[in-house]
Amino acid sequence: WNRKKRTTRILLSTKQLVVSIINNAMLISHHLRRRRHNASLTLLLSCFLFSKGNAFHVTPWTRIQHHQHHDRQPCLGGTIIPPTSSTTSLYATTASKQESKRSTEKNKIVQLDREIVKLGRRGKTDDALQLYNSIQHPTIRQMNGAIDACARARPTRTKEAHQIFQNGVQNQNLKPNVFTFGSLMSACARARQAEKALQLLKSMKVDYGVEPNAVVFSTAISACARAEPAQPRLALELLRQAPHEMNVVGYNAALSACASAGQWEPAIELLREMEEKAADFPKDDPTVVRPDAVSYGTVLAACERAGKWDMIMQQVEEMQQMNVYLDGMSITSVLHACQQLGLPDEAMEYLELMKTSQPSQRKTMGNRRKGVKRPIQGADAVAYRLAISACARGGNWQQGIRLLGDMRKDLEESPDVMAYTSAITGCEYAGEWKRAFALVDTMRKDGVEPNVVTFAAVIGACATACANAARIDNYDAIQLPKKKALQLLKVMKKDATVVDPNINVYNAAIRVCAEAMDLDGAMNLLDQLEEDELEPTQRTFGSLVTACERVESSDALNTVFRRMRDASITPNEIIYGAAISCCRKAGEPERALLLLRKMIREGLSPNIATFNTVIMAQTEGGGKRDMERAILTYKIMNSAKHSHASVHPNRQTYTLILTALANKKQPREAELFLRKMRSDGYVPDVDLYTSTVTAYERLGQPLEALRLMETMREDGYDFYEVKVLNSAFKKAVTIANVVGQGLRPPSSDEDDDIEKLVSTNDYDDDDDVIAAVVAGVDDDDEFEFVQLSFDDDKIGGFLNGTDKTF
Repeated sequence: WNRKKRTTRILLSTKQLVVSIINNAMLISHHLRRRRHNASLTLLLSCFLFSKGNAFHVTPWTRIQHHQHHDRQPCLGGTIIPPTSSTTSLYATTASKQESKRSTEKNKIVQLDREIVKLGRRGKTDDALQLYNSIQHPTIRQMNGAIDACARARPTRTKEAHQIFQNGVQNQNLKPNVFTFGSLMSACARARQAEKALQLLKSMKVDYGVEPNAVVFSTAISACARAEPAQPRLALELLRQAPHEMNVVGYNAALSACASAGQWEPAIELLREMEEKAADFPKDDPTVVRPDAVSYGTVLAACERAGKWDMIMQQVEEMQQMNVYLDGMSITSVLHACQQLGLPDEAMEYLELMKTSQPSQRKTMGNRRKGVKRPIQGADAVAYRLAISACARGGNWQQGIRLLGDMRKDLEESPDVMAYTSAITGCEYAGEWKRAFALVDTMRKDGVEPNVVTFAAVIGACATACANAARIDNYDAIQLPKKKALQLLKVMKKDATVVDPNINVYNAAIRVCAEAMDLDGAMNLLDQLEEDELEPTQRTFGSLVTACERVESSDALNTVFRRMRDASITPNEIIYGAAISCCRKAGEPERALLLLRKMIREGLSPNIATFNTVIMAQTEGGGKRDMERAILTYKIMNSAKHSHASVHPNRQTYTLILTALANKKQPREAELFLRKMRSDGYVPDVDLYTSTVTAYERLGQPLEALRLMETMREDGYDFYEVKVLNSAFKKAVTIANVVGQGLRPPSSDEDDDIEKLVSTNDYDDDDDVIAAVVAGVDDDDEFEFVQLSFDDDKIGGFLNGTDKTF
């Protein structure tokens, strides 16, 4: 290049299409313009790169005048060769080919990276690993893709993932990065290996110098959530150790750990913590972690796993007040709570909401994994089944049947056996046995075969119908449902196209006979199920005891207890409660008290209804010690040692005792219980005051009656409006005026009497009367005690603790 007598000479030589610079690489005139200098420098660097530095060397430049070398010819050995168009074109062609080769190799590597990742995400783990193993010198990205493919496999190939890691680091001299450990951590999480994930988290920093980021911590927390059993404590500890840039995914993983373990309280606390931290920043601040729909849904799942149904309803109400979006999983948890609580109206409300729900947008790539559960969109079959069951338990069986039609219309398919069975269960609770049979016919027309649960619900509907008819003394209405139930059982046993009856079907049939007061039929069914080689359960004997209770037969009760012992079945609270009611109806109060003692001795917890039944049995008796046994039962109920902490006397308890004391002309004791009743927070009914005042009057103690009527004023009663009380008041006032004596306050002796009468402080030792009640019997007499009868002397020994033989 010559311009205005400024000369630049570049010595070039070619050999086999490869650029070779033999002597001077470049002679640049110090007068070269700046733009030409830049171009020359670019050319120099290009030559150096493409020749790998071996084709030329640079010597000091020498000023060369153009006119001195104008006639020289190109030659080698230091002779200056002016550049021509042919040499410049040769250089450009060679450089272009080398650049194209390098670009092709790079594209090939990138293509292999993408292919391994794609195969792994499509679930083709073997193909991904085969491709990776075919690479002679894999890159770190290719190794990460192979490990990720192992993590996404079903089941997860954690062993192969670690082998790939060890081989790449040790044999291929690859340096792992945070993405490498993220893939390894993902494999541990999906394999539910929490301990291995924690070891890897520690090793990546100590052994390899790689600092874990928020994604790695989130995956480690997820491993704690997926572990069996879940490790919520470790998950929360990792959350506290995580870097400040931890996003909502990490918090949701910790919430999931709490949900998997059913620890609803830590889950709610963490949710509240997230809400409080986010409350101090603007809503559009992307650096602040805010709970999303998944966070709230996971808290609902934690409450669902723990069975805290009321808490679910409370949480979802707060979510709606804050306009939090409810996704399909959240609404499913709410519908489950509605089902368990028997809330049909709320279930219908959330079912309609679910029909318009859309799945929440995931912030991760988890949906690309083969076999992953897809988000719920709209009301599915599970939602309909839960809503139908909620209607069944809530008494709205008609709505449950209507939902079957909605399910067929919305899902464009027939309801399954579970949906039909849920609707039939609603008929069972309501005693709608005819509708239950009709639904079975509809099932078969839809091609859905009933199972044993379905038939048990149909027979149960017949049992409820019998119970409803017996409750109103309509004994004619009992026979038809009983007949249909037993016919269905017979068909199940003989028809080969119908499922064979299991123990639940037999239990339902025995309940039909029990509610129909057919004791012989119930005992016959017990024989049949044993012939069919089925084992009776507690529910079986519970229905048999109910049959004895309905016909008021204590002799049959002895037989049932004996057969229960032969079957090695231990009676539960329900069986004991029905047996105590049977003894009450049979007029055997002492046996009722002995059964109560037996319950407590076996570690069972009688409820308030059982205690009241025992008290009722004593108060209905005509013996002179009946009231002593009733008050003893009251003291047992109040004893912290022998009664459950949740059991306390209720209004019915005091009504039974007060009425009995008044009828037995023991008004002073009745008045003491009135005062105790008021101290427990119950306002006595006017009838209780009336019966006690009447008892005082019959004993010739009108002044005591007048004093008691003054107490009524404190409860807001006006005894002038009650004819009996008004008459007693006038008579008492007349007597008081004659004798000149006013009303007297309760004496200290009376205060001591009430404390002694109702207190259980004297019954806390193992040698007291209550201990004698619950001391138990010899093992040989364990089931024979119901056959014993006791005279008054033995009952007295039983009460005062001197006789502990039973």
